[in-house]
Amino acid sequence: MPSPSAPVVLLGAIALGRTGFGASLVLAYGVGMAATLTAVGILLVKLGSRAETLAFRTAFALVSRVAPYTALLTAALVLVVGLSLVARSLPLAL
Repeated sequence: MPSPSAPVVLLGAIALGRTGFGASLVLAYGVGMAATLTAVGILLVKLGSRAETLAFRTAFALVSRVAPYTALLTAALVLVVGLSLVARSLPLAL
């Protein structure tokens, strides 16, 4: 199953009496996803050596300093967005 929605597509196709069409949709989605992930992987491997040489330039100095903290910054962003959504919905709930 290429995605969690694949069973929904298959069940919908079965309900409409078009099982072959549903299976072909799921197959096409899976092949497209595999091709995309393969292409991105090959691109990253080919660009890896170039990125290594760029890492020593001054333009990427900020990125190299911030990179170790990206997980913390992402978590903080998710927390801030979540708290703002809670604060925004409180007047409606009370």
